[in-house]
Amino acid sequence: MAWQGSQQATEAVKRTKRTLILAPENPSADSIAAVAALLSYLQANQLNADAYIPNAQIDKLPAFLPNRDRIQSSLAGTRDMRISVDVGRAPIHELAYDVDKGKLNILLTPKSGEWNIKDVTLHPGEDRYDLIITAGCPDRESLGAAFRGHADFIHRTPIINLDHDPKNEHWGPINLVDLTASSVTEVVFNWLTEWNADKIDAPIATALLAGMMSNTQSFRSPTVTSKTLERASKLLSMGADREAVVQHLWRTRHVSTLKLWGRALTRLEQDVNKQLVWTTLSRQDVIDSGTTDAKLDELVRELIAFAPDAKLVAVFAEHDAQTTRVALFAQPPHDARQIGRALGLDGTRQRVSGAIAKPLLEAKDHAVQTLRQQL
Repeated sequence: MAWQGSQQATEAVKRTKRTLILAPENPSADSIAAVAALLSYLQANQLNADAYIPNAQIDKLPAFLPNRDRIQSSLAGTRDMRISVDVGRAPIHELAYDVDKGKLNILLTPKSGEWNIKDVTLHPGEDRYDLIITAGCPDRESLGAAFRGHADFIHRTPIINLDHDPKNEHWGPINLVDLTASSVTEVVFNWLTEWNADKIDAPIATALLAGMMSNTQSFRSPTVTSKTLERASKLLSMGADREAVVQHLWRTRHVSTLKLWGRALTRLEQDVNKQLVWTTLSRQDVIDSGTTDAKLDELVRELIAFAPDAKLVAVFAEHDAQTTRVALFAQPPHDARQIGRALGLDGTRQRVSGAIAKPLLEAKDHAVQTLRQQL
């Protein structure tokens, strides 16, 4: 009898020497929580694993996330290079090296005789990881820097693709993509309970609950099902600290962030027929809130919750008097790259960004008209 997807995933992890767990670029709280939970669960099963969240500020991740300090914010080399020198005919006497102008220079001195080019060979080492698990990554491009810097490694390494999003391209050899789940952490919970629920301790349960609550606006979004609520209840019975999650998600918002949301909601406009929603942020809004890509992504999730029928969300932020920054977010069936191309925007299927050389309101009117034509 053929294995189901979750069984395939479990057996694949059990057989690997070391697993790499990846979050997408500009990850949601849901993806971050899923990565932390997976890392701790594999360690609980005495399986070697590392986790990477692009550009993560580890000290600013929630304190309740298990193994927070073991999450990497930059991905080191994934394969070694071995240099071999035949010393049978000319034994080695000394070895030295230095780095000059970006080049590694290795100096070998023989005891007697000399070497020639035929005595030296290069051997690509083994990959450090023989399996990748991705959490909330709809395609390879969504991995961002990890894919751009290690494309060959990601193409040749088996992948377990965990997601709940209908725009996921099922790009891994093993795809655990559950469209009925509310979040990637719910998908992770389903898999881990089928594997061995006894290994889900209180910190892991807390991380999974945090991801589910964050992605569903505390179970208020239309993606919540009776199964979602049942799974959340199980996490609480496993020791999940709901109070810690609530404290982090809703009681620690900076005033600047709340002001940003308030101003964006006040200026919210929409085209119901085109399922398009947009808002504007002035230069002062940007300065006051210290707007970052992560804050924009969080803002857009709030806008989507406010207007759940929107399939395309655009945020226009004033950079200076003659330049406007644009961030465009798409939900299925739309492709942000394709739609944003007419405005010179670039990025992934889900998110593109760029600049328009026009004042804020003029740029907004131009972009909205262009988007309507594209839709």
